[in-house]
Amino acid sequence: MNRLSSNTDRFIDDIIRDGSHFDDFGNLKPNVRYQTGEYEYVYQTDDVGRLAEWDAPELQRTNRENRLPHDANTPGKLKGDHAGHLAGDRFGGSPEIDNLVSQLSEVNLSDYKKLENQWAKALEEGKKVSVNVKVNYVGDSLRPSSFEVFYSIDSVDFFESISNLR
Repeated sequence: MNRLSSNTDRFIDDIIRDGSHFDDFGNLKPNVRYQTGEYEYVYQTDDVGRLAEWDAPELQRTNRENRLPHDANTPGKLKGDHAGHLAGDRFGGSPEIDNLVSQLSEVNLSDYKKLENQWAKALEEGKKVSVNVKVNYVGDSLRPSSFEVFYSIDSVDFFESISNLR
């Protein structure tokens, strides 16, 4: 189920933990694996430096009561798009572009949020939740075209494909 984590087991030394996954201009570096956020979830970029995958073998809720302000200037953002968290703020996701992508407002406020609500409810019930999201792009676009969401709740696997196209 945890596709990225199983791949990273043999590359554990390749995971960046010190913030050096950003270049001198504040952009994500290409082809890197890094940890970020309150619970140090694992992310991977592609050869263009776009967010390609997020993996949370053990999703957790934050203990914070207030949302963190986040970077609204996501790559490829179109008018009406939101800066969508891959790992939501309520799960301790980073408020920086190392966890944010341009999402249709409907995706951020409906499709993806429904999944987050399901995960949050399961965690509140004491269940174990694992999440892996693959971010897809068309060509060299910086704006995601879709999200492949693999998740499990108490070892029961689920899959959702979410389009991010207008």
